[in-house]
Amino acid sequence: MRTVLGIDIGGTATKLAVVQPDGTITHRDKIPTEARGTDPEPFFTRLFAVTDGLVEQSRDSLIGIGISSHGEVDRERRRPIIAGNTPALRNVDVRGRIEARYRLPVVMNNDLTAHALGEYYFGCGSGIERFMCLAMGTGLGAAMIVAGKPLIIDGGNSGNTGLIILDPAAPRDSNGICGSAEGLIGVPGIERLARERYGHPVPAHDVISAARDGLDATAAAIMTQVGTWVGQTLASLSVIFYPHRIALTGGTASAGVVLLDACRLEFDRLVGDFFRDLAANTGGNFRDVEIVLGEGGADTGVLGAAVELFQLQVM
Repeated sequence: MRTVLGIDIGGTATKLAVVQPDGTITHRDKIPTEARGTDPEPFFTRLFAVTDGLVEQSRDSLIGIGISSHGEVDRERRRPIIAGNTPALRNVDVRGRIEARYRLPVVMNNDLTAHALGEYYFGCGSGIERFMCLAMGTGLGAAMIVAGKPLIIDGGNSGNTGLIILDPAAPRDSNGICGSAEGLIGVPGIERLARERYGHPVPAHDVISAARDGLDATAAAIMTQVGTWVGQTLASLSVIFYPHRIALTGGTASAGVVLLDACRLEFDRLVGDFFRDLAANTGGNFRDVEIVLGEGGADTGVLGAAVELFQLQVM
C-alpha cells in the first residue's frame, strides 16, 4: 500500500498524517507551529522530532512527503514568501530542508490550494466543475479547482483572497490591512469579538465549540456575526470566480450550522438573485452557487498535501 506523509503547516498548529490513496489516515500527530519570531530552527527541531518517527514507521510504503504551507509560496514551491502568522519561515527553503533529511520526493503547495485539493479529491468537491474551498483558521483564504486542476494566479494559490476589504473602519490585520476578511474572520478577529462581548479574553476554539454545541448565546451571536462576514466574503469572490459549489473548511468551520446558516443568509441577500438569474437564463453556462460544510474536518490540509504525490505516482 503506497502512502504519503502529509504536513500541514498552519499559523497556530502543524498537523502531520500518513495518508493512503483513498484518504485513509493511518498515523497522525500535531505540534505547535510557534514560528512568529525570526529563528526557524526551533520549528524544525519540533517538526523533525515527530516526522523522524512517522517516516520510520512508514518507510516501506512511503512514496514522498507533501507539504501544505501557510502563506504564499514562491514559484518554485520551495519556501513561503508571504507569511504574516509565521514570519520565522519566510523565505526559508522548507521543502529543501525536508528533502535533505529524508531523501524522498517532496512537493509543497500553498495551504489554500491544499485544502481545496483535499476536499475535491476526498470530500465534497468530487465531480464539481468549478469548486471553491474557503479555509478558515488562524488566517483565511479561498482557492479554486477548475475541471480538476487548481487555479493558480500567483503565490501558489488563486490569489490572496483573504485580504479583500470588508470593513475599512475595522482594525488592521497581521498584514497591515484595515478590515480584511482575514482580520475579521480569522482567530484574532474572533477573539477580538469575544473580548468585546464577554468583557475578558476567551480562546477562539472555546467560542467555536460553544456555538456549535448550543451552550452559549453569546458564542452563538459571535459566530453568527462571523458567518455574516463569511457570506459577504463569498459574495464578493463569487462574482469573480463563479464557483458551482463552495466548501467551508478549517477549524472555524467546525462551528457548524450556526456559521453556515448566517453565511448562506448573507450571501443570498447580497447576490442570490444575481446567481439565480444567471442559472435560469444562460442556457446552462452558469449555475447557482451551493455553500456547504467541508467533509475533511481537521484533516483537510494533510489530505490535500498528499494529492499531488499520488497523482505523480500514477503518471
